[in-house]
Amino acid sequence: MTLGDCVFLPQQLLPLRIFEPRYRRMLKEALEGNRMFAVSQLDADLLSPEDDEPSCPFTCVGRIVGHVEHPDGTSHVMLEGLRRARVLRKQRRTPYPRLEVSAVDEEEAPDTAAVTREVARLLALSEKLTSALGADADPLMGRFRGLTGRPGALADAVAGHLLTDTGTRRQVLECLAPGRRIRQVADALARLDALNEIGRQGGDETTRGLN
Repeated sequence: MTLGDCVFLPQQLLPLRIFEPRYRRMLKEALEGNRMFAVSQLDADLLSPEDDEPSCPFTCVGRIVGHVEHPDGTSHVMLEGLRRARVLRKQRRTPYPRLEVSAVDEEEAPDTAAVTREVARLLALSEKLTSALGADADPLMGRFRGLTGRPGALADAVAGHLLTDTGTRRQVLECLAPGRRIRQVADALARLDALNEIGRQGGDETTRGLN
């Protein structure tokens, strides 16, 4: 699927409503096969008469982990992100976009004190930002804590579930260095927490005094 503002990430659980006839066909073929398909962000800079759905350079392949079909033929799907991939080219042999992709290998996450600190910072910020959900946040935080030994996967999971800015999410998808990625996501959460704090105090970025 090629979606305008959707950046799908590994470790993310993405709910989708499938209603277009072409994507209903895609879903049927996926369910009859390996239960996998990719979700790509549309690259608006590459729009042309020859290609009205150009994909961004990176995509994410997901696996269908939940599926409910409705009497009208539409479906609700839960897709779990498996791994990022590089888009090589697009084919048009079916009504829906068919991409030729290549799996990308990530760099090894450095086992350093700095990475350990970023993991701790990421978890602390995640817990703070989800605290308003109370016990409802426990499954998500449990998912995050289960990935502490895999910094890159932890960064993907947190970004996939807590960050909404499309540009930031795309940077995360295209970053192949786990150590840099976890710092990137932690910094984004820190900015989000700061904005929330400003909102709680009844101001915005323009009302802060300079000393």
